[in-house]
Amino acid sequence: MFGLDPFSQPVAIIEIVLLLMFAAFIGWLVGRIVLSGRVNALRSSIAESEAELERCRQAKLMDNVSTPGIPEPKLAVPPVFVHADPLLPAFTNDDTPEFIDADSAVSTVSSSPVVLIPETPPVVPNVITKPDNSEAAVLNRIAARASEVNFDRIGRATATESDDLKDIVGIGPFLERKLHSLGIYTFKQIANFTKEDIDKVNELIEFFPGRIERDEWVKQAKAFYERKSGAAN
Repeated sequence: MFGLDPFSQPVAIIEIVLLLMFAAFIGWLVGRIVLSGRVNALRSSIAESEAELERCRQAKLMDNVSTPGIPEPKLAVPPVFVHADPLLPAFTNDDTPEFIDADSAVSTVSSSPVVLIPETPPVVPNVITKPDNSEAAVLNRIAARASEVNFDRIGRATATESDDLKDIVGIGPFLERKLHSLGIYTFKQIANFTKEDIDKVNELIEFFPGRIERDEWVKQAKAFYERKSGAAN
């Protein structure tokens, strides 16, 4: 068209440069349009926010104007001077106030009825005390109810006769110490548990309801006690 040789290297380079410049211009133009749109949207959002803020300020101002302020109470200051005779100003031009005699003032005060205002007791806030769940407190709390266990039925034992109750699946070190606090030390005692004993001990050691039965403490204790008795014989 322009008499240029498309197979010439300089012509090809010029065409490539022109194409790159045109592409760059198109990219700049598109970017400019997008940026302008975002700036306009941002300005619109800022204008709406400022208008909303101004409306809130106007509403707050109208509320303050419409609500009358509460006047501060004024304390009545008693007069320092009074006339000894309230009729004196009516018969004389001397209206200078006079001091009240101390004795008459005392007698007037003593003759006036005295109104006693009861003193308002101080308000004591309700303080919620959290229960002490430390190990020592729990063991002491359990030991205090040891008398509720029927030892006549399950038998009695001492710490010197104690078995390793942790051999029973479901009894850990803390549970073992809880049982010791009740006076339960041996497999034989647990093997003698009835349904009533199971429920009572479950309650006293503050264990999950029904856990003793699910873990079959009585069955395991009987097996350990029979094994221990057979080994002793």
